[in-house]
Amino acid sequence: MKKLVLIGIVSIVLGMAAIGAADVTQNDRLLQRPEWDGAVVQQNWVDGTMRFQQWDTPFGDADAWILGPTFITSLPANRLLELGGRFNVIRFDPDDFSSENGLGDIELWGKYQFIQTSEYMLSAGLLVTLPTGSEDVVLPSASGEFNVEAFAAGRFQASRALALIAHAGVRQNSDMDVDIGPFDGELDGELQFLAGGGVIFEVAPQLKLQGEINFATEAYDEYDNDIQFRVGFDYQIQPDLLIGGGTGIGLDDGAPEVEVAVRCAFLF
Repeated sequence: MKKLVLIGIVSIVLGMAAIGAADVTQNDRLLQRPEWDGAVVQQNWVDGTMRFQQWDTPFGDADAWILGPTFITSLPANRLLELGGRFNVIRFDPDDFSSENGLGDIELWGKYQFIQTSEYMLSAGLLVTLPTGSEDVVLPSASGEFNVEAFAAGRFQASRALALIAHAGVRQNSDMDVDIGPFDGELDGELQFLAGGGVIFEVAPQLKLQGEINFATEAYDEYDNDIQFRVGFDYQIQPDLLIGGGTGIGLDDGAPEVEVAVRCAFLF
């Protein structure tokens, strides 16, 4: 299955260079983590995303279904400040144990755009997780602990149709309680280093394609590095409504082996 996903990814990326273009705005975001961007939204942004992931975990193979909203806003009094938050409901389905349903960690962030020109945007932010995640779910984002992440992100507007995006950060993961099958204990949290980048390219007035690769060192003592490569699209049904999705593969054992995502976003 990984080979089929990789062929699809390469086909889309090659096609991105062959089609004409229009505008990419600050409201356009990559699929994995929309806060990892030098841009700041200019409208309220509500996104509902569903993801299916296949994992090879320290507890065996598992599938995960993740559904939840993301809300992003910039303050009317200060359009350089962006605030956001998200939570997910997760169904964790290991091959060797019973399935579990639970809430993921609630994530809240704020970032400030301290450089903005017609070509360059640079922001820095802080994200915290609230300890709402279920210890019966664990993956992909249910530590049930208070974690802190600091990040910086940039955007280069190479043309009206093409935005290049990059980020770097550091995250402190607290020790995590786990209760999966016969394993009932604690995993030691690690200091993670994060980096990555991507592109958003508008191929038609209503269609944008995107690609990204992100890297993170291990989050917990029993984990591996998290390296993910994905491509996706957004299609604007109306000026304030879009649908999109994407597919990705993990390039190390700390990432999902395969992911498929669909989303719907509303701006107001």
